[in-house]
Amino acid sequence: MMTQWHRQEALCRAYVQAVAAQAGLLWGKTEPDYGVDLSLRWVGIQENRRRDVGVQLDLQLKSTTRAVVTDTEVRYDLDVQTYNDLRDDNCRCPRLLVVLIMPAEEARWLSQTPEELVLRHCAYWISLKGYPPTTAASTVRVAIPLTNAFSVAELTRLMQQAGERKDP
Repeated sequence: MMTQWHRQEALCRAYVQAVAAQAGLLWGKTEPDYGVDLSLRWVGIQENRRRDVGVQLDLQLKSTTRAVVTDTEVRYDLDVQTYNDLRDDNCRCPRLLVVLIMPAEEARWLSQTPEELVLRHCAYWISLKGYPPTTAASTVRVAIPLTNAFSVAELTRLMQQAGERKDP
């Protein structure tokens, strides 16, 4: 059996892939991982056929049972190296941190019936581009607004912004 951490990682990837599929996006995983866990690409219609139009979002995926969730935000402790990678102003395509918040009790992470497959709870996104350097040694607390739920509608909006070369 995989470790708990690997199971959390796999469920986070499945969550993002399901949302991307419903939004009509392509997704791909690069191997080996150099700071991007998953890339999402826009499919548009050109010359009367559907094509990859070159609009891309790169995602760093995290999952946790220990984030602090308030009425307005998710507070997540991100490792400094990942923080520095994501705040880089020189990236050619937008990079987002996506954090899946999961119940503390593993038995509640996923449930299934003949009518539905439920993955609990919700993932949230944030762009750290342009954030200030940190003097922290190991982790940086990142505050993600609850309005940044990683949903089909929000992902579609983010891809449209990327296509217009606007930062998230």
